[in-house]
Amino acid sequence: MKTLKQAKYDLVLENIKELILEKGLNNLTITDIAKEIGIGEATIYRYFNTKVNLAIEVGIRLWEEIFQELRNQINKDTGYENIEQFLTYFDYGFMNNNSIFSFLQQFDNLMITENVDKTLLIKYDDVLLKIKLIFDEYFDKGLKDNSIIPIDRDIFYYTTTHMLLGICYRLAHHNKILPSDELIDDSTQIKTAIKICLNYIRRK
Repeated sequence: MKTLKQAKYDLVLENIKELILEKGLNNLTITDIAKEIGIGEATIYRYFNTKVNLAIEVGIRLWEEIFQELRNQINKDTGYENIEQFLTYFDYGFMNNNSIFSFLQQFDNLMITENVDKTLLIKYDDVLLKIKLIFDEYFDKGLKDNSIIPIDRDIFYYTTTHMLLGICYRLAHHNKILPSDELIDDSTQIKTAIKICLNYIRRK
C-alpha cells in the first residue's frame, strides 16, 4: 500500500506529465508548471530539484506505462508474430498519443544541451532495458520456432527501434514543410518502416 507521501508525489508527477504532453517540455518552466497544476513552486523543487530531474522522472513514468502495455499484449503463436506486434506498437502509440514522441525528442535534446551526467539516467535506462527484455523473449521464441532468421538481436533491436523513433519524432512535430511532405499520411509511413524491419528477419 502506498504511503500518503508517495500517493501525493505520484499525483503531482501524473499532473506534470499530462501538462507536459499537452504543452510541450520546451514551452514550460518550473514556474509555469507550478502555476498550471496549482501547487507551490517550492514543492516542485523539493520533489525534483531541477527541470532536468523533473523531465527524467516524467520520462521514466512514460516508459513504465509503455512497458506495461507491451507486457500485457496477447502472446502470439510464433516469435515473428510477437515481434510484429511489438514493433506495431510504434504505429499504435503514435496514432493514439503522438505527443509522447514529441516529448521524447525534447527530452533527448534537453539531456544533450544540459550535458547531463549519465549516472542520472540509470533509472531511465533501466526501464528501456526492461522493454528490450520483452523483445528478447520474442526473438528467442522466433529462433526456436524457426519463424525468424538468426541475426544479431542487439543490432536489429537498436537499429530498428532508433529508426522508428526517429520517424515518429519527426512526424510528431507536424513539420510538413514541402508539398511532398503531404503525399503520404503518417501512419502509412510508420507501417511501411515496420514492414521493412520485419521483412529483414522473417523466415522466407
